[in-house]
Amino acid sequence: MEIRTVEQYQQAKADAAKAKRGGESGLGQDDFLRLMMEQMKAQDPFNPMDNTQFISQMAQLTSVSSISEMNNNFSNYLGSLNQTQFVNASNLVGREVLSAADFGVLDGNKGISGQVDLPNSTNALDIEILAPTGEVMGRVSMGPQGAGPVPFEWDGAGLNGEQLPAGKYYLRANYLNGGSVEQLSTQVNFEVRSVSLPTAGGGVHLELNGGGTVKLSDLVSVS
Repeated sequence: MEIRTVEQYQQAKADAAKAKRGGESGLGQDDFLRLMMEQMKAQDPFNPMDNTQFISQMAQLTSVSSISEMNNNFSNYLGSLNQTQFVNASNLVGREVLSAADFGVLDGNKGISGQVDLPNSTNALDIEILAPTGEVMGRVSMGPQGAGPVPFEWDGAGLNGEQLPAGKYYLRANYLNGGSVEQLSTQVNFEVRSVSLPTAGGGVHLELNGGGTVKLSDLVSVS
């Protein structure tokens, strides 16, 4: 019978303990088996591992293997899903879409248009147009409105009626709810220039004419 030194025995125990934590450090099934066999070889012959310990470690191995396989299958599924969405989204190039967004692009041909969803009727609804610095550059005052989708359009006019330059502007919708002013999310019309699938993840993105991107998952409708 092979006699192992105390140092070898302690090293094997340390390796086995590391294997027990291996699910978090990326150890694979083969590593787990190898370290468990080393632990069994190094066990004290006068105090061998009991059946409960052995079964417990085998259960851990099965769990690690199952989780690893599940993660791989899920990653493959997501990759396939993203590729399918990417191909389908390519049909949106050149088309106008309505997407959840807090910005719009003003160009020389048309203004910024979209809609808000009012949860209830109001006596006053305003769409504020902001520069990237947060300064209010324009405003669309829409007065009393009923509950539901309410379309809006801004022609590029500033607070004093001057025509503002083309570019990206941010939107802030405010409405009077009883005695308080509350904000609403905006949905904006865009023309799709191209489609991208970032390597960092996050799903399919739509590149917009005039600049900016929106997620495919944020689309509300397609014209």
